[in-house]
Amino acid sequence: MKKLSLALTAAALFVACGHDAKNIHTLEAADFAATLQKQSMPLVDVRTAEEYAEGHLPGAINIDVKQPNFSNRATQAIKQSGNQDSPVAVYCRRGSRSMKAATLLAKEGREVYNLAGGITAWEEAGMPIGQ
Repeated sequence: MKKLSLALTAAALFVACGHDAKNIHTLEAADFAATLQKQSMPLVDVRTAEEYAEGHLPGAINIDVKQPNFSNRATQAIKQSGNQDSPVAVYCRRGSRSMKAATLLAKEGREVYNLAGGITAWEEAGMPIGQ
């Protein structure tokens, strides 16, 4: 009985994680840039305000994923973009925090584009940084 319960719990977690993951598209810098050019969507830098001030992707808004109101602020940004059903693009320094943000947004049913390797990979690919 214990093994059956454990197996059912593991299966439920697998299905739940798989459902969210299908809404998350992790892209390399060039593909991320191309997607941003093709589709109009909010671009969210999920790092701290201090990190954002050091440099960010052009057009990005800063919403720190570590703040308790992240989901609400992201939803407001999406509404302000003019398209309630718009996908959203996210990035951080190296990719961990943006994946956390992507997971939170995907749980709300959002389609999310995540920058693989974060702003570090973006810079290494020679892409522009704004101040």
